[in-house]
Amino acid sequence: MKLSPSQIECINQTLIKKGVKFDDLKMEVLDHIASQIEYEMKTTKKTFPDAYNQVFDNWSDEFKLTRDFFSIKSTYPKLVHSKLKKQLQREVIISVVTSILLIISFQLVENIQEKLEFIRLMKDIMFYAFCTTAAVALIIKLWNLKSKATSTYKHLFDRRFSLLIIFLSFIINPSIPHDLTNQNLFVATIGCFYVFLLSIIFMGMKHIQFQRIFSIQ
Repeated sequence: MKLSPSQIECINQTLIKKGVKFDDLKMEVLDHIASQIEYEMKTTKKTFPDAYNQVFDNWSDEFKLTRDFFSIKSTYPKLVHSKLKKQLQREVIISVVTSILLIISFQLVENIQEKLEFIRLMKDIMFYAFCTTAAVALIIKLWNLKSKATSTYKHLFDRRFSLLIIFLSFIINPSIPHDLTNQNLFVATIGCFYVFLLSIIFMGMKHIQFQRIFSIQ
């Protein structure tokens, strides 16, 4: 039994009230819940209100508010928090792998002077990567001003965009550590920084892609 547009909108408004305000996640959850309500109505002959209450009761744990990672005040429904957490976990794993690979490459350089040149080269690459990312991110940010859709991608992009200025001091700092321990830490930090820059562009492009889909629908 297919739900009517008004019934779909009823589910949509309920999700908004429960804190699911990102359009990409809301569309995904709405589709699941609508399918389950349709199934309940078809198999148990329940009316829409009864099936609606039953399905939302089954989803109640997913709507429990969970505190944000980096904020004392902000809270999200559990299902929103889970999606943001998964993305953060992916980035942490990629950062660790990238840092390990860079450190291994750094260890293969035996000469002290060549180690310094290795770090200088990475700093130069980091500088141009930062400038390119900042320019592209600014374009995406301006484009997002016209975007009517909200998404987890845009949310994560905006957070990372605001952190760009903080990393500027790291970029323009001319000092290079000369002891091996600090050099390894520096190389690992650069690896994490590369992943951070890539994540900004990735999140921005994912939101643009979602916006196109959202506009069509």
